[in-house]
Amino acid sequence: MGFESGNLIYFMIVIIMYMSTNINGFDAKFWRDVVENALAGIFIIDEKLRFRYVNRIVEIATGYSRDEIYNMSVFDLAPEEDHLKILEARERGVKGEQVFMENQFITKDGRRRWVWGFILPIEFRGEKLGLGNWIDITRAKKLEMKLKESEEFYRTLIEDSLTPNYIVQDGKFIYVNRAFEQATGFKKEEILGRDAFSIIHPEDREMVRRKYLKRLKEGGSDIYSFRIINKNGRVGWTTIRPSRITIKGREAVAATALDTTQIHELTEELRRKTEYLALLNKILRHDILNDLTIIRAALELKDEKLIETAISRVDRIRDLITETKSLEEAGGEKKTINVAEFVKEIAELYGKEAIIKLNLEDVYVRANEGLKTVIQNILNNAILHSGKSPVEVEISTYTENGWGVIRIADDGKGIPDDMKELIFQEGFSTEKGSGLGLFIVKKVTELYGGKIEVKDNEPSGAVFEIKLPVEKFG
Repeated sequence: MGFESGNLIYFMIVIIMYMSTNINGFDAKFWRDVVENALAGIFIIDEKLRFRYVNRIVEIATGYSRDEIYNMSVFDLAPEEDHLKILEARERGVKGEQVFMENQFITKDGRRRWVWGFILPIEFRGEKLGLGNWIDITRAKKLEMKLKESEEFYRTLIEDSLTPNYIVQDGKFIYVNRAFEQATGFKKEEILGRDAFSIIHPEDREMVRRKYLKRLKEGGSDIYSFRIINKNGRVGWTTIRPSRITIKGREAVAATALDTTQIHELTEELRRKTEYLALLNKILRHDILNDLTIIRAALELKDEKLIETAISRVDRIRDLITETKSLEEAGGEKKTINVAEFVKEIAELYGKEAIIKLNLEDVYVRANEGLKTVIQNILNNAILHSGKSPVEVEISTYTENGWGVIRIADDGKGIPDDMKELIFQEGFSTEKGSGLGLFIVKKVTELYGGKIEVKDNEPSGAVFEIKLPVEKFG
């Protein structure tokens, strides 16, 4: 049974700082009306957690009449999963603690409502009671649950996405998903907090940094591609779409990435094959056809001078066919080869013509027999044009920034600066020959997706560096 009106008035007077029935000029009836009509639920429970008093809003909120509630305990209103939490709160209240808790109650028609509750232990006429009030937070709780569900949905969607996703703030990774880990080989604990530009290929790093800073400043979105170097040194292409977002009050860039390595490789392969076919076509249609015209004229006119020229053109055609053979080989099927093994094999062939020193590491690239012609051609040049005999040649193989490097250094007279670019041009030659030797070396190297450079050696001589993409394992 609930408190009688007189007792309620008396009780309310007691709990309001134990003051008289006239507080700041307001009498007991006023305070009773305040409690009864308060928008927050107000209730009193005993040690057995049975209701001894509830105000009008509790009746409205639960759907039960006051008489029904007075025959109920807190457990009758609460769902079973909250019972343990209620018992723990009771134990704290018995010890004299003020208890704040978030819990549910079930209305008479079976609906669930959420409340924030506050219970103050008090004593009235020797009886230990709990004076409590609650605020209905059902609407806020539902919004919170929807937000949580939405966050979990999108977190799961992003985390389990097949495409890499990441967030960069202050130039460092602050989030990566599982697909990012798989694509780069780095675990989250290895990549979070790391400089986001450290895994980008050095040749693309500055471009990506500029675009990142522009995105932070201007917002919007963009799509672009660049190369990354994964944990095992593999170079791959990625295409991203970054957008500016705000996290914890500070701007960041979130991006979805796509591994486009195969697309870039196929596109580059097609470009190289097209260039290769065009070159072969030019040699067959232009160079050889011109030489055959001269040979035919010599045969028809039987002119001694023309015959000498014709013989030289026959030799030139032979050289063209020999040199273009490497192009044909390079355009064929590629396989995984150990560059060091190729170098050892070729070095044995030149052991009597030059002093060759080897400094070799195992380097795996995608190539074929055409690579042997590249190495042989450079060795031939070192032997023929070094200006000394025997020439000393040091050949090294190693990996560097995702490239497999073949370094061929001689101690000859070197190559003048004004000729370093010319030697790779079609038709360039300082002596008789096809003028295609180093030109074809460059083209074959490019067919493998690589590049070739020439530098000065110290104290004298030339250094040729052939760089090919390292083979991708795993």
